[in-house]
Amino acid sequence: MATVAPLPKIKSINTLDSIRKATITYQPFKALWVLFAVSTTLIRLPLWTLLYLVPSLRPNPHWTLRQALGTRLVRLVLYQSSLVQVKTPTSLTPGAEKSRFITIDPSSSPRSTSLFKGILTSDPAIRPLPLGATWYPRAPTPSEAASTSTFTVLHLHGGAFVLGDGRTSDAGFAAKSFLSARGAAVGHVLAPQYRLSSNRGGRFPAALQDAVSAYTHLVRELGVPAERVVVSGDSAGGNLVIALLRYLAEFGEEVGLEQPGAAWLWSPWVDPMAARDPMAVKRNPRQGTDFLTSGFGYWGAWSYVPAEGAKVEPGNEYVGALGKPFATRTPIWVQTGSAEVLYEEDKAFAEQMKGIDGNTVECHVVQHAPHDICLIGHLLGWGDQALECAKRAGEFVRRERKAV
Repeated sequence: MATVAPLPKIKSINTLDSIRKATITYQPFKALWVLFAVSTTLIRLPLWTLLYLVPSLRPNPHWTLRQALGTRLVRLVLYQSSLVQVKTPTSLTPGAEKSRFITIDPSSSPRSTSLFKGILTSDPAIRPLPLGATWYPRAPTPSEAASTSTFTVLHLHGGAFVLGDGRTSDAGFAAKSFLSARGAAVGHVLAPQYRLSSNRGGRFPAALQDAVSAYTHLVRELGVPAERVVVSGDSAGGNLVIALLRYLAEFGEEVGLEQPGAAWLWSPWVDPMAARDPMAVKRNPRQGTDFLTSGFGYWGAWSYVPAEGAKVEPGNEYVGALGKPFATRTPIWVQTGSAEVLYEEDKAFAEQMKGIDGNTVECHVVQHAPHDICLIGHLLGWGDQALECAKRAGEFVRRERKAV
């Protein structure tokens, strides 16, 4: 007879909401809840469309109808995803990406045993493992990898550390924007499939270990000149890029890794532990004009540095960079939207980093934009603005590298 996994213990069942949240993360309740959510959304969609035909009734009157509907739908998807705690598999099977998908084995890199220092060894249970990654538009040839006329972008996807995989359906739009932006001179984009904290063994510092492994693969295995590498990340991926830059500034010389030529941070999540407070997003004056929900951030923050098992303090500078600036030789370009929940944090982080002698930091604000148009601008109706941002980011890189 088949056995059914026991439901988690409920510390408090004072409300029906407590019971619902403790059950819908398990099958078959999860499937039933998803069916219910889809059905109610189909009913609501025509009503939202009628409501948003009037600009003044949209979350932001400057938005188009498509932008208003897109933001509302993505917000609902994230809300439901966090309720049922969707699992994203990180298979090393190529799948639809075929030859564009590769496996990076950190143990195959020269001096791999000495590559991981300090914070990367903070949790003995979390060790470097092979990871997948997707090339756009294809893997470079040896001569292309060594080229000094184009840039290679290492892009770390967003998703609150719990969603995403860097494959075409996830990071394809961002990669296409980088490659097609005029003036960017981007030849190739590599999007790692780093470990997610929603999966077993994915808590901090797993994702950061994978970021270091991917960067090492580019500069050591493929021979891409470090000054021709742009490390890029959106949302949680932006957090990882900041942590990677900090690691290279602290240990790069010791482990034999040069700092990259530039960094792009798209709506970076610079203070994820603030989301442990479920009211943090609800108190934010921009929560009505963004798709980020309190439940999504709460899920990501507690998964990344869980209450039990974590070997690092939530306030560690590698977890959250806000209020903890550091010196780096890598020029940093930050993009944020004036309508997003992370707007004030992103601006503050950019100013803090700019205040360190020797740092080069530029912050670009897209007026009225919600969170992370780099990753899902095409779904939100912000595709043109995302492409324009990619162009500006590329111009920043070319300008800064010429100044070296």
